[in-house]
Order: sequence, then structure tokens, then C-alpha cells
Amino acid sequence: MKLVFITCERCGKTFYCETLLTDNRLPLHCPGCDTYIDHADYIGQVGPSVSSALTRIRKPLNEATIPEILYMPEKKG
Repeated sequence: MKLVFITCERCGKTFYCETLLTDNRLPLHCPGCDTYIDHADYIGQVGPSVSSALTRIRKPLNEATIPEILYMPEKKG
């Protein structure tokens, strides 16, 4: 697992996320203000990863398997 740090432009909170999310252009959930940041809005912040660990995902990560593999909070109206 590789991690990158993202800063929310709305609330200023810096949080980390796994590069599987950024590589697959998924929206990121800000834990500071409970909003989602679209790929186009955070891609300029994605630099080199800062740490790594072995992951054992046995399925490919794609649109069909994302709900099984990753936790995605429901969007609030």
C-alpha cells in the first residue's frame, strides 16, 4: 500500500489516502468537512508516495469490484 497526502481546498484539512484511489481516479472523501473531492481537483497534489506496505487484494480493482473492496461512504444529499 502506498499513501499520498491531500489537502482539502474547502476546509484545509490534510489527510492521507491510498494510491489505488488516486490511480483509479476515484473521488476522495475529506474527513474534515465530509465532502468529496473529484479527481480533477486533487490530481495536482498527487506526488510521490510516502510509505508502502504489502497489500493482498485478490481481485482486480475496477468499477464492479470497488464496492466489495473499498469502503465508500454514502453521499449526503
